[in-house]
Amino acid sequence: MNLFKLLILLTLFFTACSPKVNTLSLHREIQYPQSKVIKRLVWESEPSKYEGTGTDMHWWTWGIDGSIYVIDDDGANFGGPGWYAHLLKATGVPPNHKVETVNDFQFYDFRKNLPDKLVRRYVCGIVAVDSNLYVSIYDYDWNIASRPVNRDTLVKLLEQFHPWEEMSPETRGEVGFIDGFSKIYGVAGIIQSKDFGKTWTNLPGKDTPEFFGNKFGAPAFLTFGPGNTETPEDLGPYVYAISNDGSWATGDNVFLGRVHRDSIIFRQSWHFYHGKDKSNNPTWMGDEEAANPVFSDPGHVGHPTITYNKALDRYILCISSDTIPHREDASNEEARKWNWASEMQLYEGPNPWGPWAIFHNEEQWGGKDHTAYLPQIPSAWISKDGLTGSVLFAGDYVKRKAEYYGFMTQQFRLELK
Repeated sequence: MNLFKLLILLTLFFTACSPKVNTLSLHREIQYPQSKVIKRLVWESEPSKYEGTGTDMHWWTWGIDGSIYVIDDDGANFGGPGWYAHLLKATGVPPNHKVETVNDFQFYDFRKNLPDKLVRRYVCGIVAVDSNLYVSIYDYDWNIASRPVNRDTLVKLLEQFHPWEEMSPETRGEVGFIDGFSKIYGVAGIIQSKDFGKTWTNLPGKDTPEFFGNKFGAPAFLTFGPGNTETPEDLGPYVYAISNDGSWATGDNVFLGRVHRDSIIFRQSWHFYHGKDKSNNPTWMGDEEAANPVFSDPGHVGHPTITYNKALDRYILCISSDTIPHREDASNEEARKWNWASEMQLYEGPNPWGPWAIFHNEEQWGGKDHTAYLPQIPSAWISKDGLTGSVLFAGDYVKRKAEYYGFMTQQFRLELK
């Protein structure tokens, strides 16, 4: 055997014996390290839309009765009225789950209760605390300087559910940009139900003071067990929520807030993550403007959600965004490229404030024919060993066939290192 062949054999031998390093494939630069706990997420099914649903932006919580309660935006479900919010109840675990409507929110006029601001109102996060349900009402800012539209025209349009057919082509283009950008304005208030969503109190009106500003303008709550009865001892007795800044699909940061479980509807009781002290413990401040982010990825932070995987004792941060960051001063040509593709990253960490490590990256989430968004993992759907579960999401609200516009689920499994 000559020396050259010997070198090749030795190279192959040592390569085979070397420990395998799993490198996550990234389509762009992401500053976070690869997870040392979770190797990867593997899809175990195709995406599935629950028959009869036709809404998006599904935010979940785990009710004290064992059901998953989901608040959604826009559209209609099961032949019901088209509106800005609906409350759904899901029982069972996908793919063997059942979904039904609890409330179509016809009791609240989202347009006639707007303040004297150019805002568009929806619902976002929901949380169950014991037998109570809480839902955040939030606003998008339609006052976009780069897209000046007559104020009276905008006010009239904001009072209608689907005003598009009444607009001139020029106005439709400008308003389409404003609506597509969906700049976060703030939270109008947090409403409360004591009968599992049948009736609600604390509804914000025209003169209700702003609850949160645009830095914490779209909160998604953490849920620890049914009715938040399993909050880890070191996090009690608080309820936690996270929000991005910027716009709905392409913000820059994630911020973390908390409030005593008995004081959710009181703004003065809320505090926000500020950093860590010398003992590495988190510090909190009542001023949201003084909050520091727990996660940053400029231009790629759509509305985030977070799930506690009890079996693994890890927090999973779900982030999706348009592959093309939305800019307020984007040209028409740039804006036409929006909403054709979305990306998703999943991170894990030991605390709700991190530190975070990435274990899943998907550049064309939903495939080439769909635009998926707002991924979240209901903890009630996670197996006892923490290794299998289902993602809840929606998609295709514009520029698509709306095949993903509804209550979408997809099963997965996690591989550990």
